[in-house]
Amino acid sequence: MNKYRILTDEDNTMIIEHPLNHNKKVTLHRIQAMKNFSNVIKGAIGGWIEKESNLSQDGDCWLYEESKQFDSSKRRESACSYGDSMSFGNSVQAEYSIQKGNSTQTGDSMQKGHSIQTEYSVQRGHSTQTGDSIQKGNSVQEEYSVQRGHSTQIEYSIQEGDSVQIGDSNQT
Repeated sequence: MNKYRILTDEDNTMIIEHPLNHNKKVTLHRIQAMKNFSNVIKGAIGGWIEKESNLSQDGDCWLYEESKQFDSSKRRESACSYGDSMSFGNSVQAEYSIQKGNSTQTGDSMQKGHSIQTEYSVQRGHSTQTGDSIQKGNSVQEEYSVQRGHSTQIEYSIQEGDSVQIGDSNQT
């Protein structure tokens, strides 16, 4: 049995302007839980996806509230999103990662481990966020940068290039 179904009626469908291509429209659909799993109860209404490949039918991954997942992005395992967070492009959210607030993840970026991305932070390019790391505020992680361990990236900081932030470090 599938974990969720895509609701396609008019009340559960929205068309948005693509954040990177204003000439492109994306049709998103609400999801509804078809069985109990993790803290999701059968019948619960979730966030928005473009197609089934955006959200795995396996594991405990889920989109809550108004969170959106589209393009070729994938959410799997136990990764969850909340609030108005948005994942698109070829981004991947996996393991126990959490995305919330108004955060954005795009490009070929990867979020995994027990990492948290929140507030207005942006992760893009080929960047990776893993471990127990936290990205928040208006921070940007991009290109081939890696954030891992117990590191925290906050405020208006930018991590880019081939940079690595690890351990108990803070970047502000």
